[in-house]
Amino acid sequence: MSRDDLAQPMSSQRIKFIINPIAGFRRDKNFIEDLIKQRCKDLDFTIVRTTGPGDATRLAQEAAAENYYAVVAIGGDGTVNETASGLVGTETALGIIPRGSGNGLARSLKIPLQPAEALEVICTGKTHRIDAGRAGHRYFFVVTGVGFDANVGHKFNIATWRGPIPYFYIAAREFASYQPEPLRLRLENDVIEMTPFLVTIANTEQYGNGAIIAPHAKPDDGVLEVCVLQPMNFAEFVMNAPKLFNGKADTIPMITYYQSKIATIEKSGPVLFHVDGEAQMSDGPLHVSVLPQALKVIVLSSYAN
Repeated sequence: MSRDDLAQPMSSQRIKFIINPIAGFRRDKNFIEDLIKQRCKDLDFTIVRTTGPGDATRLAQEAAAENYYAVVAIGGDGTVNETASGLVGTETALGIIPRGSGNGLARSLKIPLQPAEALEVICTGKTHRIDAGRAGHRYFFVVTGVGFDANVGHKFNIATWRGPIPYFYIAAREFASYQPEPLRLRLENDVIEMTPFLVTIANTEQYGNGAIIAPHAKPDDGVLEVCVLQPMNFAEFVMNAPKLFNGKADTIPMITYYQSKIATIEKSGPVLFHVDGEAQMSDGPLHVSVLPQALKVIVLSSYAN
């Protein structure tokens, strides 16, 4: 367990707020800016908005180089991932005001979903170090994986609708046509040949939206939880789906769990995978590893794993 420090932002400690203006359900983020200006009027802060992919990472890297106390991501899992990726290995802390549809990292770290409450955490919480994952060329902080969820993530990324309802609609539509592919999974102590429905490698317990795929995963223990779900029919899917939302996924007969600090996924052809829900492609085997205690985050003072 890492040492926790009280977060005590003073006027001399600079904070950068990064807003993704198109994240989540509400496109108008002016009310967020007004809230920040009201609550943080005595602090040294700046507010910037992203205009495209990669902006949040660049802005976070710049803030870390300038020794900012914290960079606060205001958006969904993609914005949080980009921002956190720019802070890995630095002393600048990540803050989160969740405004997306999944909010996987915020939920796992018990960060309130209401903006005013989340902003209060930024001002009065503590800093705590968590692990970061690396999948191919990208960092992840919640989950990475291949198979059905990566396929759904790819379709969701190009959809015009956002939110949990479109995601579940896409998942239901894709379930009937999805064809699992054979692959080889290499872990520290296992080499497994399989044709899984999906392989999820988890740093935290859930995907987002309260769907808990890895109930025993902890973001600060230096290991990854590897979840292998075997193919199932629709009746089995419907029967077991509620267990994803009540913390009992580990009782689903078709899931096997492993713990490992590294993983390699090999298959014929390119590997479609996702990082925190965002679809990516690897030309060769996908190499996954954990970077212990690589990211400092601001959480509730009462936060405990």
